[in-house]
Amino acid sequence: MSTSAAAAFFTYGVYTVVLSHTEKNIYIKLTDTVNFMCYETTYDERDFSKHFSLSEHGVILRKCFEQTDEAFLITLIPETNNLKLQVRALVGGIIRVDFTLFVAEKILSNDGQLTLTFNRLEQKQEHEVKALTQKYDSLLRRCETLETALVNQREEFFKVIDRLDVLLFSPASISNQTQFPWAAPKISSENLEINCASLGDANSLFRLHNLSIFYKLKKLKLNGYAFRQNLQEWSTETLVEMELNCSANGTFKSLDGIANFPSLTTLTVFAAPALANVVQTLKNAPHKIKTIKFQGCSAVNVVELQTYCQENKIFLALS
Repeated sequence: MSTSAAAAFFTYGVYTVVLSHTEKNIYIKLTDTVNFMCYETTYDERDFSKHFSLSEHGVILRKCFEQTDEAFLITLIPETNNLKLQVRALVGGIIRVDFTLFVAEKILSNDGQLTLTFNRLEQKQEHEVKALTQKYDSLLRRCETLETALVNQREEFFKVIDRLDVLLFSPASISNQTQFPWAAPKISSENLEINCASLGDANSLFRLHNLSIFYKLKKLKLNGYAFRQNLQEWSTETLVEMELNCSANGTFKSLDGIANFPSLTTLTVFAAPALANVVQTLKNAPHKIKTIKFQGCSAVNVVELQTYCQENKIFLALS
């Protein structure tokens, strides 16, 4: 085994190692890169057995820290004020060498302690940031996977839903197959025109509340809306344009319930001679109406309505 003088640097686990050995002494310095502890000691021949020279022990230590030969092993054990080094080596494949060294903890100056504290804080911060980043990335990937799954499920759900029909009239009132397209429209319908009294008494047969089920509904025309006094008993969040033909029988009297249609921008009412208090109702209800068309609504206060529409930039057509 070569005994020539040597000096080397190693990385062993979390430690950086400086090792220098000559015929007279062996110098070891180990620095814990996680806890920032420093250990340093110089040894002479009195610290080792007589079977090998000091420089030969230095070679054994170097081979242990190189970690290239399984016959040379070293274990590092932190203790109070020391770092314990346990060496087990098989020299030449024949001779067993076991010995233990204690490397003393290096006492740092005040500046050194301050630097060590800052280094520990930085190391801890880096570790926490890395851990949080990994958790964030993992959570983000899970959310993206979940979002994709939900989108796919939603698409499949609506494929099924869109095949459904919505009954707007009592089943007993539907007498033949040709009445189904308007008596039971597809749930995905965007434009509906319904004759409320086409199958008989609308008050008992027409299921007004089912209009809220049409989740894509944009335009709605109700002919024969002469069985309710106002709009309070039904709603739809998607409706943009609504036309009511009230049959001139005087039943429809108020726009109460207009807030049930938060997306409504165009309101048309025909043949509602008893319709009144329009401005007061609109003032008291949140709405997005930008166009109003009234025909045959003789009880409406025209001047008041014109003033309201002008102040709120609403297009008004009266006839």
